[in-house]
Amino acid sequence: MYYLAGDIGGTKALLQLIQIKPNTAHSTVANSTLTHVLGEQRYQCQAFDSLQSIITTFLDTFEFSNQSHPIIDAACFGLPGLVDGRVVELTNLPWVVDADLIEQKCGIQTVHFVNDFYAAALGVDDLMPSDKMTLYSPIENIAKEGNRLVIGAGTGLGVAPVFFDGDNYIPQPSEGGHFDFAPISETQQILLNWLWQKWEHVSYERVLSGPGLETLYEFFLLHDLPNTYSQTSSQKLHKNKFFNPLNKQVSLLIAKDKKEDSLKRLTAAEIHQAAESGDPTATKAIMEFVTIYGAFIGAVALIWNAPGGIFLAGGVALKLQAWMQKKNFVSAFLEKGRMTKVVKTMPIYLITDEALGLKGAMLAAKNNMAE
Repeated sequence: MYYLAGDIGGTKALLQLIQIKPNTAHSTVANSTLTHVLGEQRYQCQAFDSLQSIITTFLDTFEFSNQSHPIIDAACFGLPGLVDGRVVELTNLPWVVDADLIEQKCGIQTVHFVNDFYAAALGVDDLMPSDKMTLYSPIENIAKEGNRLVIGAGTGLGVAPVFFDGDNYIPQPSEGGHFDFAPISETQQILLNWLWQKWEHVSYERVLSGPGLETLYEFFLLHDLPNTYSQTSSQKLHKNKFFNPLNKQVSLLIAKDKKEDSLKRLTAAEIHQAAESGDPTATKAIMEFVTIYGAFIGAVALIWNAPGGIFLAGGVALKLQAWMQKKNFVSAFLEKGRMTKVVKTMPIYLITDEALGLKGAMLAAKNNMAE
């Protein structure tokens, strides 16, 4: 039997094909099959016009006897968007994917779609200890069973609450990355006012994503403002406050003083590189990104208590892992007033395995076939 899995992001797609064969050397049920990974490949989504084009390109790389490629028994794809049926319009890609069409065009018996962070949440159980690093650990560092959260910034911002029923972890699909951005400082209040000029609805995804980091860089080019937190000589963090009664007008006036069209815009990767080289604007952008990320995770944790752990996936945090270990990340996570006592009990892990979503999609393909 052949199984195909895909982790489809707004920028990249990762596909894997496996074959499961009977294990004739063992007769026990536990050892009745052998799994062979036949191939795995990463593609840039912008180079293709559809998901079926990527699948066809991938399958054409294999050489099978007697046929171009065998019938694939089951496939599952984690998709960046709301999955509600067999036809899905993707959020950060100009594609509409159709399961029936993919079955016909690609020679697959059964195609199944799940949300990309639903797939990522499924993949957490397959992680090795070396596949994650601890960003925050409660004082009482005792591993607990219970609900989990999987959150990740990439091309978009994904959120998957994971319910623990006492035996199994069951992901819940969500679009939590699209709830309203809530400022925690004067600088972020001005940021929100400025963003309202661009979009009627400003969600966290507008600032917590690859494009969001680019937006933050543009903001700090235009606004000579401090980060939400600064570090004092005693190595402690200080929250900056400069209560300006005109802060609501600042972002409206700034465009008249500086021409946004003349700004030197950088990609997220270029901003990271510039910050590593000491560029002050890029450094401000990343520090504010990390602060907003911490505050967002804490807010979601108040909605979905996760004693089993909060797991951060997505490409942005992985690339910024040294910055994610700065004090402002945990400070923003814990700054929940009377509810700090709730969030401080939840550990946070950064997942370093980039194939997390692919592992979850493959597990979903097998589960779907079993059902």
